Formats: sequence, structure tokens, C-alpha cells
Amino acid sequence: MTIDRFHYFLFWICIIGLCFGSFFNVVILRSLSNESIVFPPSKCPKCGNKLLFWHNIPVLSYLILRGKCYFCKEKISIQYPIVELITMLLFGFTFVKFGFSITTLFALFWLSCLIIMTGTDLKEQVVDCNIAIAMGISGIIYNLITAGMSGGLNSIIGLLIGAIILEVIARSGYIFVGTRAMGEADTYVAGALGAIFGKEIILVLFLGLIASMIFIIPVFFYNQFKNDNKLTCILGVLFALSFLLLKTVWQNYYTLAIFMLTGIALAVSILKSIRKVENRNYLPYVPALAAGTLFFLFFSI
Repeated sequence: MTIDRFHYFLFWICIIGLCFGSFFNVVILRSLSNESIVFPPSKCPKCGNKLLFWHNIPVLSYLILRGKCYFCKEKISIQYPIVELITMLLFGFTFVKFGFSITTLFALFWLSCLIIMTGTDLKEQVVDCNIAIAMGISGIIYNLITAGMSGGLNSIIGLLIGAIILEVIARSGYIFVGTRAMGEADTYVAGALGAIFGKEIILVLFLGLIASMIFIIPVFFYNQFKNDNKLTCILGVLFALSFLLLKTVWQNYYTLAIFMLTGIALAVSILKSIRKVENRNYLPYVPALAAGTLFFLFFSI
């Protein structure tokens, strides 16, 4: 049985993805600890022992070691194989989607940046804006190469649209809770995605909003429940039930009024609970932007 050229390259792209995923783990962890990504060599973050070469094989080492350090037997974070596998899959999907093209090269770079920024945002709500800037510059270059001056202009317009929309949303927080609703890095990332996708950034941001509702809203209500804010949780359930009632059982002015009233009550309760929090942490939004990007990149282009 012979292997055709496409599947041969697909196999090696996936292997390269695994290796890059291992490197991205180093970048994510060391950027948070302000260590060099080159020196010192890989070591156990718990006991500090230098890892042997077979401890660094993507995914396989985690399985061979059964998720524990060879030296101190402390658990190895599940982040390592997850990032490696995700990177492998995204590299493979990109090659399947765009094949042998310049789009593949640029898309791999953009996805690599998003993986690193998503990792640091999830772990510590920290994002390196320099990575977003590099993404934005590469987006402008890509559009200039593929579409000439009109592509470059579309890229710059998209950059402005993405940055302005996110910054307006972020600054609206001053009106309601007296502080930004989002971190400054989110604006950089949205601008970078605008430079890549041009005017289509509006759709990417919309997809990101849907992703944020799926992932962030449950986290928010879990935190409300953990902080014993039962009223907000109850209103959240009533709001969801009123929406289902309106859409599936009765569609009239009464159910619409119930839906609107519960929505207003929920919004008021959320704002009150936010104002009570003295040390607010921004919920990670880069993962939502990354999810919107992935959907647009693989299913809309």
C-alpha cells in the first residue's frame, strides 16, 4: 500500500505540530515566570531536576511517566499533552484546509500565537501584547501579498474596526462598574485579527461573543454560586426558563414581558454583584476570540 504525497506531508505536519506544542508549553510557562525560553534546559517545575531527553517526547512521555515526574513523582500538569495534541490537530486541519499554500504558512503562525496567548490568558489572565502586534503585522503583510494594495487597505480598516469595537466595549465598563470591562490586551488581539481578516472581523468578533457566552457565562454563575449570591443564580435560571417559554410554548406579549423583566432584573443583580467586588479579575476573553477565529478560518473561508 503506497502513501500519496498529501498524506505523507500531513503526517509530518502533525508530527511538527506535536513538537511545536511542546515548545509552546515552555513559552506559556516561562513567559509567566519571566524566565528565558532557551535557558536553563527543561526541568521539573516542582523539584527542579533537569529532564532527560526521553522525558520531553510530546504526549508519549506523559503516558510513559503516567503523568508523574520521574524524579519527585509529583503530578505533571495535564496542560502539557493537551496543548501538544491541540497544536497537532490545528496544524493538521490547517494543512487539510489550505494545502500547499502561503495561506498555510501564515495561518500556522497565527494559530501558534493564539495558542500561546490563550494558554497564558487561561492560566494567569496575562497576554503578551507583543505577540498580538506580531500577528497584526503579519496579517497586513499577508493581505498585501495576496491582494495587493486593496488587501492592505482592507487589512488596516479591519484592524481599526476590531480595536475600536473591543475598546468601546471595554470602556463601557466605566459607565456601569467604574472600571474596564476587558483587559487592554483583548483590544490588541481584536486589532490583530482585524488586520488578518479585514472587514470580516465583525463576523469573527460575533463568533467570539457566542463562544464567550458558552464558556464564560457558566464560569460567572459558578463564581456567583460559590460566593453565595443566590439571587443572581435564581434570576439567571428564571431568565433562561422565560426565554424557553417564549420560544417554544407561548409567543405573546405576556411571555415577552416576562422575558424582558427577568432580563432587566438579572442585569441589575449582576451589576450590583460586580460593584461589590473590590479586587476584580478579568475573565479570559482571548480563548473566546481564538474560538471565533478557528470557526471562521476552518468553516467560513
